[in-house]
Amino acid sequence: MSHTLAICFTNFGPYHIARLEALGTALSEQGGHLLAYEMAGTEEKYPWSITGPGLSSHVRHFRLFPGRSLESLTARECRQAIASRLDQDQPTAIAAVGYVRPESLEMLRWAKSHKALRLLLSESQRIDHPRTWWKEAIKSRRVRQFQAGVVGGETHRDYLVELGLPLDRIHLGYNAVGNQDIESLLQTVVGRNLTSESLYFLTVCRFAPEKNLKVLLAAYADYVKSVDGSQPWRLVMAGDGPLKPQLQQQARDLGVAELIDWPGFMAIEQLVPWYAGCGLFILPSLSEPWGLVVNEAAVCGAPLLISDRCGSAWTFVPKSGLSGGRTFDPTDSGDLAKMMRQMAGLSTTARQLMGESAKSIARQWGPDQFGKAVLAALESAREASPCLPSRSWR
Repeated sequence: MSHTLAICFTNFGPYHIARLEALGTALSEQGGHLLAYEMAGTEEKYPWSITGPGLSSHVRHFRLFPGRSLESLTARECRQAIASRLDQDQPTAIAAVGYVRPESLEMLRWAKSHKALRLLLSESQRIDHPRTWWKEAIKSRRVRQFQAGVVGGETHRDYLVELGLPLDRIHLGYNAVGNQDIESLLQTVVGRNLTSESLYFLTVCRFAPEKNLKVLLAAYADYVKSVDGSQPWRLVMAGDGPLKPQLQQQARDLGVAELIDWPGFMAIEQLVPWYAGCGLFILPSLSEPWGLVVNEAAVCGAPLLISDRCGSAWTFVPKSGLSGGRTFDPTDSGDLAKMMRQMAGLSTTARQLMGESAKSIARQWGPDQFGKAVLAALESAREASPCLPSRSWR
């Protein structure tokens, strides 16, 4: 039985395109079809910039509100639009992103009433936020209505199991970026010189409280004081957001403003040279379901220093085996400053080996793995619905 799978994201960024292309190709090879729904034409929180040809013929793309921003849509509008689209397309399976947004819950309701397979795409971890029993009970009731799931890593899988989805129906590979596109962009970047005095620490994120940038700045100031007269690495704060004025004032108060660059929000085409040239990529978040910038930095061969709250941490810096860097406690600026000193003090060879390990890990978790994980989840969902005809999706 060949499935027509409907998947919906709020607004497509470059990594959505990469995932959908890989999944559309994998489905078409099995005789299936992919319907890619995009709720809005723009999203204020993430002003994506997409270049290139877009989606191929393997993916049928529908933008439900092309002239609207996501933030302007009401929950009712989202529910009605997705229900109308599903009624027209009649997919045999749906993949809902999370269990909170109105279109995701409407996709779940529609699939149950039309006996379509129900997949959940999730990147939530237990540690992301404080948890209360009654909210967890609501989530559990919703999660148990899905038949299979696709998640980023082990911490996300563990949380879905806790909410009631069986372990053997959860597959890894959700959080992928466009590895091939990034590697193509890398070909245009001048080779990295890890012995240069112009090496720098790099962070890329939205300037919001959960990104913990005040602690990063405090740690950086401690690092600068500790270099004892040698030339400190600069700090590049790439991104934008509501806290930018406060962060720039903090840098002035700490006496390190002259050592910090603020290049602003950048598309991936602009970010690749920054990733490729950094001596160390840092993501200091207090709450970070995954952190796709870690994938991007890793594809570019950057050594990684990741908060242990980030969902990507245990994929790129596992407790055993190949490691692309180190983790740290994001609540302790002293711990972060110590790790910055240690990793800046590594030999050129050690940093290169760490960056190569990060790149190797990233290649294992690219868009192709996302496609394989969704196909495996379809098979798991079919097995959970014995009334449906048998077909292997592997």
